[in-house]
Amino acid sequence: MAQTLKKPALLLPAGSAASLDAAINAGADEVYFGSKLFNARMGADNFELAEIMDAITKCHFYDVKANITLNTSVHDREYPDLLRLCEFLYRADCDSIICADPGVCAVLRENFPDLKLHASTQCAGHNASAAKVLKNMGYSRMVVAREASFEDILLMRKELPDMEYEIFVHGALCVCHSGMCSMSAFMGGRSGNRGDCAQPCRLPAKDGSYPLSLKDNCLAKYMTEIIRSGVDSLKIEGRMKSPEYVYGVGKIYRTLLDEGRDATDEEIKKLEALFSRDGFTDGYFTGNIGSHMLGVRREADKALTKEAETTASFELKNARRRLPVKITAEFKKGTACRMQMTYGDISVTVYGSAPEEALTAPLTQESVRKNLLKLGATPFEPAEGGVSIVIDDNVMLPVSAINSLRRTATDQLLCKINTVFHPERGSFEMKAPSPAVTCETFNPTGKSIAHFTHWKLMPARIFLGGFSHIYLPVEEYLKAPDHVREVVDGVEFPNVVMMREYHELDDMAVRVKLLGMKNVMVNNIGSLSIALKYGFNVHGGIGLNVQSARAANEFIRLGVNDVIISPELKLPAMKAIAESLAGRTGAAIYGKLPAMTVEKCVIRDVAMGKKAPEISQCTYCEEHPYSHIIDRHGAKIPVRRTFAHRNILYNSVPVYMADKLTAVSGGKVGDLHYFFTDETATEASEIIDKYRNQEAPEGDVRRL
Repeated sequence: MAQTLKKPALLLPAGSAASLDAAINAGADEVYFGSKLFNARMGADNFELAEIMDAITKCHFYDVKANITLNTSVHDREYPDLLRLCEFLYRADCDSIICADPGVCAVLRENFPDLKLHASTQCAGHNASAAKVLKNMGYSRMVVAREASFEDILLMRKELPDMEYEIFVHGALCVCHSGMCSMSAFMGGRSGNRGDCAQPCRLPAKDGSYPLSLKDNCLAKYMTEIIRSGVDSLKIEGRMKSPEYVYGVGKIYRTLLDEGRDATDEEIKKLEALFSRDGFTDGYFTGNIGSHMLGVRREADKALTKEAETTASFELKNARRRLPVKITAEFKKGTACRMQMTYGDISVTVYGSAPEEALTAPLTQESVRKNLLKLGATPFEPAEGGVSIVIDDNVMLPVSAINSLRRTATDQLLCKINTVFHPERGSFEMKAPSPAVTCETFNPTGKSIAHFTHWKLMPARIFLGGFSHIYLPVEEYLKAPDHVREVVDGVEFPNVVMMREYHELDDMAVRVKLLGMKNVMVNNIGSLSIALKYGFNVHGGIGLNVQSARAANEFIRLGVNDVIISPELKLPAMKAIAESLAGRTGAAIYGKLPAMTVEKCVIRDVAMGKKAPEISQCTYCEEHPYSHIIDRHGAKIPVRRTFAHRNILYNSVPVYMADKLTAVSGGKVGDLHYFFTDETATEASEIIDKYRNQEAPEGDVRRL
């Protein structure tokens, strides 16, 4: 017998109480929403604690899972508040916590071992290696990176089938890989990693173009393939969107899942009307990445949405999710009438008055059925083929008695469903956050470490003598001549390695190992396994986004020797982490730091615009690996081609601390990292001299 394919769950957003109702009525299997704290959509209405309890109760009544978002970076001083919130969520019987910060994961794993954890997209789950690490950390589900292709998803499931996988199928796309964006934090002090993104990527460049604004994702026409892939959950983005959007979009995807088919052209048009930025893209899913993925919200789009939301609003007012119930009833002369209502495995049986012999109008199947099935004021509906009524011949019973029997049954079933779906979780002793353990052998003397993006941009050896270590990207190190390799003793693994590219990184790791390399810096958990497998000294880069001692300790537990503290933090916070950590830390004290890692080729798009070829045919950036975008204020944002044809965008203003070295040196933040991006060898030499002389900056700079 052929095995029935399990349908993936439909996961809908609930940015407000109204959107929660819309999601439930649209047919959600799962919803996700956040409290007023610690979630990546702080601009949504979100829920107060009392509202969360009611929301979870409502979800469970309709057999909908309630997944709570705690997917921001959390600072050490905030952990007591986080724990109190998590205790409340645990006792409220939430189904899972969606989180990204490794420190949060560690605390939840320690205090609530039976609570399911879902690895947010900010965890940068690009490959099965990342999934394995996340599983080791305690996660039961990985939200696959939105940039992953269908090929990547299939390869992940084949490599690690015993992990749950959730994929984005509809809604807004960030141009930057999630968890790797600091552009909003660098430009305006509003951190996307803390749930406060100002979306500078949606703004125009100086020339009026929108080089970073992506169209919304829509995979509705690939549903049959997605269902067959075996993924566990399909996520619709939209906690900032209206209830009408949630209902309209959710209803279409519910229909596609139930009917096991792809969307029609008409359904795609309805989705576009509800919200689009000049249409949709499926570029990441198909691997067809290019400038056609760009789009902005036009006035015509807004007009369509207004009309579509009016229609959806009318439908939503009349929508009500129903629970299918089986009904059996008996009306026998001289015996108390009986009615049984069953929902799933939950059943109640109630009794009423005994029918008597009819003097005039006896009970009929039609009349009894009409009154027993008046369920419009309840959340129930008769299950298809699930009604059985037995009536003796020539008996009578007042209509009021039949109605009373029905009301008693529905009331008792409602009560019993709530009891079954809401067991009280047992008491437990909540553990305080584990303090960061100070390592007695820790050497407080900070090292100076230089990072270059290309060997041709490195200055002469005379300028490099003061550095303890020098790093190059692993792909650039392998291209470098021997005299450069003699100086470089560290390589940086790429920020992003998709599943289909994993063998390339493995191959590069073997090659650099054979060349005698010992130090590797990793910027995501997916490349950690390779670094450990070949016995490198593993160092944590900026991409790990360490914003607390607890997060750093979790990476150290996983095998990382030391970490660079997130440059989004200010110096006092960095010092607090460094002074309490069981291992080395470091800070970026110079450089135009990475603000975005993007899957598309910005260099090609800026140079060629609409005439740019697809990414598979692009050769322009091989000869022009460095470029820039001029933003609307005239700032020059450097762009560099990196591994697998991706681009990294850097902050236009460098961190500069040459005249503040006494504040950061002497082990206060550990190692001192210098990041040289697009500086020429001569410019790098001049900067190194300025740091030696502790000179004041010239022009705009960013301070720690």
